[in-house]
Amino acid sequence: MEKGMCKAALTALERAMEVERQGEAFYLEVAERVQDSSGKAVFQTLAKDEVEHLRLLQAEFEAISKEKDWLDLDQAKVCEPQTPVRLFPDRRAAALAVPAGMKDVEALKLAMDFEEKGYDAYVKAGAETQDPKGKKVFHFLAKQESAHYLFLQKTREYLTTKGTWYFDDQEFPMFDGA
Repeated sequence: MEKGMCKAALTALERAMEVERQGEAFYLEVAERVQDSSGKAVFQTLAKDEVEHLRLLQAEFEAISKEKDWLDLDQAKVCEPQTPVRLFPDRRAAALAVPAGMKDVEALKLAMDFEEKGYDAYVKAGAETQDPKGKKVFHFLAKQESAHYLFLQKTREYLTTKGTWYFDDQEFPMFDGA
């Protein structure tokens, strides 16, 4: 990979890893504040998905740093990074984004906004990435964010119309590592 493209890929991956770190911290914070046990489970699962996305991105980052080339998506999904995955170091920033006394429906709206921003970031990164393997990675992550958004939207609609949390083991969690 050309030096300029390599630097651009590493920068895009660093930004993406930070998005995932923030997402993990955000979802853990929301899970602590949500009252319903099913709601807690939804946000804990989303936090785990963010860690899996981070692991994938870190594997790509390490590969490009050392070998100067992207991993195949399937390889990156199962590759364990050589350095420990660094999670978001300070959850206080996430706490500031989650208002005290927030209602469960409001938590879902915040989460939907977060997933939409992640989706937009991955679509942009994919468009700016020249390497087909890199495009595939960012497309995969954008698709994951979109699936999370749709699940959260469906859950919010269900909660506002029926008054209970929606959690379908067949549809969620979306990230299965495959």
